[in-house]
Amino acid sequence: MSAVSPVLLIDGRSGTGKTTLASSVASALTASTVVHMDDLYPGWEGLDEGARLLVEWILRPFSERRAGEWRRWDWERSARAEAHLVPSDRPLIVEGCGSSSHASRAFADTVLWLDAPVVQRTDRLIGRGDGVDWLAGWTLQEDTFIERERPDLEAGLRIEATGAPDEVSALVLDVLAHDSRGRWTPWLRE
Repeated sequence: MSAVSPVLLIDGRSGTGKTTLASSVASALTASTVVHMDDLYPGWEGLDEGARLLVEWILRPFSERRAGEWRRWDWERSARAEAHLVPSDRPLIVEGCGSSSHASRAFADTVLWLDAPVVQRTDRLIGRGDGVDWLAGWTLQEDTFIERERPDLEAGLRIEATGAPDEVSALVLDVLAHDSRGRWTPWLRE
């Protein structure tokens, strides 16, 4: 791995707690950048395109010690919006379904698959208050992506996120702290 800083990919189905976990891990690091796949997908049919853009816009430049640049998807306008830079001099955390493809895993130091029972995931999604009209179509995309890319089987760390978010975060941070290559150690807060 030639990246200046370590890369963590957090993949899983909608409603597993990926965003919450990414935020918690980021707050435990002295510096980091978090990229949400929701900002890369070009709409509700865009899971595969978001996964491709992650590699093209962010991970490849990051691995070459260059800043990546991506443009946020504006869900209300259904168009690309402002650009964001991803500096290569700090850890990168990418969360969202599609973050762990065959192509993206080649650039990652740590790959995590987060899972939760379907009832728990559905309750979380309904609790967000943004409706679930999109869920059936999105689930089909998730199914196709997971079958083809196997992020659930290829992850170095698999967690069943049925406990409290702080318990899940503590487990992930412990794994990062004990990484055999020590890539995360300089970035972890004491």
